[in-house]
Amino acid sequence: MKSILFSAVSVLGLASISAPVALAQEAGDEPAVQNTITVTLQKREQDLQDVPVAVTALDAQFLDDLGLDEFDAVARFVPGFEVQEQSPNNPGFVIRGITSDSGEATIEPRIAVFQDGVSISRSRGSIVELFDMERIEVAKGPQPTLFGRGALIGGVNIIQAKPEFEFGGSVEAGIGNFGEEYFGGHVTGPVFGDVVAFRLAARSRKRDGYVESLNPNEEDFNSQDMQAVRASIAVEPSEDLRLDLIVNYQQDNPSGTSFKSRRYAPLPGESVDAGDPANLNSFGNFLGGKKLGLEREVLSTTLLGRWDISDALTLNSITGARSFESLEVFDPDGFGLPLLIFAEDAEGDQFSQEFRLNYDGGGRVRGFAGVSYTNEDGRQNVPLTYDERALQAFLGGLIRPPNAPAVTTLPSINLNPLAGGLALKPIHNEFFANSGKTESYDVFADASVDVTDRLEVTAGVRFTQEEKTTGIEVGNLNGPSNLTFGGVFATAATPVAPNANGRARLTSSDEFDGTTWRVAALYELTSEWNLFGNIARGRRPEVITASTTNAARRFTTLPAEEVDSYEVGAKGVTLGGQLALDASVFFYDYTNFQSSVVNANGQIVPVNAGNATSSGLETQAVWSPTEAATFVASYGYNKARFEDEVDGRPQQFGGNRLRLSPDHTASLAAVFTKDVGIGELRVIPSVVWQSEVYFDNTQRALLSEDAYDLFNLTAELTLQNGLAVEGYVTNLFDENYLIDAGNTGDAFGIPTFIAGPPRFYGVRVKKDF
Repeated sequence: MKSILFSAVSVLGLASISAPVALAQEAGDEPAVQNTITVTLQKREQDLQDVPVAVTALDAQFLDDLGLDEFDAVARFVPGFEVQEQSPNNPGFVIRGITSDSGEATIEPRIAVFQDGVSISRSRGSIVELFDMERIEVAKGPQPTLFGRGALIGGVNIIQAKPEFEFGGSVEAGIGNFGEEYFGGHVTGPVFGDVVAFRLAARSRKRDGYVESLNPNEEDFNSQDMQAVRASIAVEPSEDLRLDLIVNYQQDNPSGTSFKSRRYAPLPGESVDAGDPANLNSFGNFLGGKKLGLEREVLSTTLLGRWDISDALTLNSITGARSFESLEVFDPDGFGLPLLIFAEDAEGDQFSQEFRLNYDGGGRVRGFAGVSYTNEDGRQNVPLTYDERALQAFLGGLIRPPNAPAVTTLPSINLNPLAGGLALKPIHNEFFANSGKTESYDVFADASVDVTDRLEVTAGVRFTQEEKTTGIEVGNLNGPSNLTFGGVFATAATPVAPNANGRARLTSSDEFDGTTWRVAALYELTSEWNLFGNIARGRRPEVITASTTNAARRFTTLPAEEVDSYEVGAKGVTLGGQLALDASVFFYDYTNFQSSVVNANGQIVPVNAGNATSSGLETQAVWSPTEAATFVASYGYNKARFEDEVDGRPQQFGGNRLRLSPDHTASLAAVFTKDVGIGELRVIPSVVWQSEVYFDNTQRALLSEDAYDLFNLTAELTLQNGLAVEGYVTNLFDENYLIDAGNTGDAFGIPTFIAGPPRFYGVRVKKDF
């Protein structure tokens, strides 16, 4: 099938937008192309034009042009893709209205995130620094044979730059407001002739918090403190064999997230706006004196192997070992009283192995088949400390911040007559923990056939068998609570009474299997336009969850969530190759939609929310009218809603929008290039916009954000000696907006709000060598 090559957007891809899509063509010739972008989404190298899937590919140049080095920034230029990042430990990935953000070890992600072929989908370890990239691919819709069982509604494929056999590198440094300090770079080259090569890349990023702390014992909130390093070695003993060993390490130590109350002022006369100063605290003795903030480490080792057995057959091997540890301490009540202090202590270990055999003999049939094995073991522990006196006084309406009397001045609440006159404790410690272990085996195959010279049909299937073990544990670390209403977690998480040590634990195991599939077609309408369509089924595995009420049935199983997807689209070029366009429409039908609610004890409880649908359209364009100007635009509409009823029974969230899913999103960017004598000047303005969004499935106006737009500006001067100086501003007009609302405090009737970043600006200097 004939390919149309161009530098374009979305299904077309986002390559370097600094050059026109095509050169001027002579009469009777096809467009001559300046740039192209190649992807490996279908497990083989293809021009993005020829992939019958809604996918956006962003190459290294585009990422650098717009300064897109974090997931939330990348998502603003990919319609249908949203990323909410409370902290590196607490992200939410959203594709076409469907969110994957659960931190529980027992729940599978909906969106697969892969780093060089290895799943990093578990949310507490999925945020990685996007540096020294080759490209990022975002595929929308179920991708079971391409990304595995975790790709219920899509996948994100991160391809890191690999070692090269020619010496080269770069170094970059910068400073900015809020005390920003930035450093990064890479070096690559041969180690042993043309057989062994290496690559070493690193980045360090620090920035003070943008929400001021009114508590002198806590740092300003929402800071950055990240260091990441990657070392890789490539071995090519022959043209037919290559091995790549890649080791990634990242640590994050930002200050606490500002969960700000809008109901209670942090101090007398202070504002309740989420972006204004906050008064939060960690009690000073929580978890051995830990302050609010995050301590997180992620380590992964990947071994990639490719053996060209013959001209038609290639054997690929992907081996991955990965682990993460994170401890995040946060104040969920949003004000300064010593009321509640939570933490999340999460860890995970994972090993995976995939073997895949690709066939492409140059004829009408090509495809792949393979097997994979994954063993994942994770745990999430949620300790809680509170002052029993303050909590009972607050819930009883006796004290209200910020002018709250000390609990010691309220002797009537310091004894609990229902607990035999026991004194309420100034410090009470509880915890709730969940653990999950999954061992899965997959068999998959995918094949494409050129039915005619213009029509290609693709079909794939994946069978998964897995064994899951779920554990749940609660406990009172210093004895039962003396509160009138009992503890917050106490034994509410399980009907089993705690043992003599104040702990209760339950486990359950089960086996599940499921089949997912896809069928797609690509039709070459003309030499410049392709049409595509696909139908697919995605599946999110069953969830074993502990019952909070039924002592006879201690565990229940939520059925597997399934989605049937339907999509058609077109992509091509016009105006002599100057304008690249793509558009698609889609419809998703969900059954047994797995959601979660926060119960009265502050626990996140999985629930079957019934059925939901999502329908919409997406369109993008790249226009290069001259060599000096290129414009990139995108628009997405997505109507994601819970159905009103199922089998005549009203649903819990019937008719509501799905959380974190605006109906409308749009972006516009431009690159203007001019030779200024001493070098090349490039000016890159951009704007992103989204409509109203709800942060909770209950669709409460309180937990929502109105439509907003963000303007960014970058200017870069590249001197003739190769030295580049760049100045940037993000959120140019200092827009106030929320990135989340509700949170843990909502379970106690005190919802909290997290402000988005304000205006950031800085300057960076970069040199390639």
